[in-house]
Amino acid sequence: MTNEQLSLFSQEDSQDFFDRKRSWSASKHRLLLKFLQSFCYVLGGGKYPSKNLNYVDGFAGKGKYEKGIGITNFTDQSSFWKRYNANFCDTDGSPLIALKCAKIFKEEGRVELKCHFSEANKKSFSELENNCKSFQDYVPYQLYGPGDFGNFLPKIINGLDGNPTLFFLDTFGVKGVSFDQVKMVNNYLRKHKGEVFLLFHNISVARHAGQSTAAAKNPRTQKAVETYTKNLTDLLGINSEPVWKAKWHELQGQPQEFEKWALSFFKRRVLEETSIGGVTSFEIKESYYDVRPKYSIIVCSNKPDKSFGELLNDFVFRERHSLFFRESYSGLEKFLEGEWQKEINQNAAYIKPYVLDCIQKSNWSTVEETITNTILKVGELGLLDRSHYRKIILGLYDEGFLQARNLGRNGQPTGKTCIKIVS
Repeated sequence: MTNEQLSLFSQEDSQDFFDRKRSWSASKHRLLLKFLQSFCYVLGGGKYPSKNLNYVDGFAGKGKYEKGIGITNFTDQSSFWKRYNANFCDTDGSPLIALKCAKIFKEEGRVELKCHFSEANKKSFSELENNCKSFQDYVPYQLYGPGDFGNFLPKIINGLDGNPTLFFLDTFGVKGVSFDQVKMVNNYLRKHKGEVFLLFHNISVARHAGQSTAAAKNPRTQKAVETYTKNLTDLLGINSEPVWKAKWHELQGQPQEFEKWALSFFKRRVLEETSIGGVTSFEIKESYYDVRPKYSIIVCSNKPDKSFGELLNDFVFRERHSLFFRESYSGLEKFLEGEWQKEINQNAAYIKPYVLDCIQKSNWSTVEETITNTILKVGELGLLDRSHYRKIILGLYDEGFLQARNLGRNGQPTGKTCIKIVS
């Protein structure tokens, strides 16, 4: 791990986003790389494999960066990616990562992953076309643009041919994806399997709420107020305006609390109105001591047990762990063990009541089932990994709160041990 990767956000700025990949973008790209591999292996194997899959990148950009970080270190440390001559580069953006994965999976005869890229900016779209050309003889892909993702969405969905799909909607702000478009995506996934990753800009949501309720002093500011109001209402859904305005008024002076409410409101509404299997999220922070996230990533899945509980949770936990490395005075990386352990203890205390509640509401569930159910109930990924959830359960057993059957050889619960609250 290099020092450039120690924070999910870089302190520097650039007029052109694609001049240099920030460390927070590298984090998202590692997530995409990890999940694409699992997505294709799970759906491309098993008893009823799907040989044709889709990847949709709604805000593809240029496809690559001038300077980059965060990918080669990750792939070089992976026994899986070492098997392939994929030639991943630190400068790869999400489109090139997806195309390189698609080429690998096609060559090994596992699945055909068709990539769909949408980009609004005319210059970026032209560069995206050029950056994808080297793959046109190897893997299928489709470009949509230049133009807004929402305008292309019906055509994109029609081109998915009813196959399982991973949507990666890396928007740049509140205006980008509307609630109705999220519903359209999730209704497709509900029928045909898949996941969607959506960037939720916490701070921008609060800023829009504040600007939209500000007093208009002239026609120009009135127009701005109307624009902010429309953008936030489009994101949170039809008829949401009086609800979020009332909540903003209630939480006046507490923008961070409004951000949390808006995120929860959005996730709950998506779950209720689309019948998708599950909705969760995780925070992206600049550094470990930040109490306010820069943004959250919302994940919707048809199979939340597998996607959230078994795959994403532990990956997000490892990304959080990387924030606790800091450069020492000697120029070497130092791990902040004390701060990390403090966060683990705080999160464990927060999660323990959820564990008890899940056990109480089930009848002889296994330890592994309990862990997955608790992760889903908490609703935020990566606070602890599965091993720490297991420690909480073992502690409850040692304290006499739990009955257990099918113990391991050492007389302790294993993943397959069935547990329940002592009557």
